[in-house]
Amino acid sequence: MIKIREMGKEDLPFIYSSWIRSYAGQNKDQPKWAVYRLQMEAIKSVIPLCRIYVATPETGDDDDICGWVCHFDRVYQFIYVKSPFRRFGVAKILMASTGWNGEAIVAAYKPPWQMKNKIQYWYAPQLQHGENLRRFEDENFSRETQH
Repeated sequence: MIKIREMGKEDLPFIYSSWIRSYAGQNKDQPKWAVYRLQMEAIKSVIPLCRIYVATPETGDDDDICGWVCHFDRVYQFIYVKSPFRRFGVAKILMASTGWNGEAIVAAYKPPWQMKNKIQYWYAPQLQHGENLRRFEDENFSRETQH
């Protein structure tokens, strides 16, 4: 089984690396400079605004990361699970650790797990950027997603 903990600063290199590699793998038709340089800027702009939870093996070292989730309220920026741990419910456990209980979410990125698990979501790629995510804090903007 796994346990969930809040991200520590020592986890950031792995989170940046796995996020950008996963994104690049899903967007091979985009120029590398856009994926690696511009998307990394977007990632770095949202991380300070978000909460990140990390999944680690229940027995073993807390440094052994199985996966992680980055979210801001109901906006899920990204969820990553290492390939040996996929299809064991790690993503759902990570989602549950954020307070998610099956309701529709707002997804800044469109990872394949959302479609496979039939999670209802609104796709809002504009929220991949920190300045737009800050605007999401505005009560009126948040209310729009509830209708």
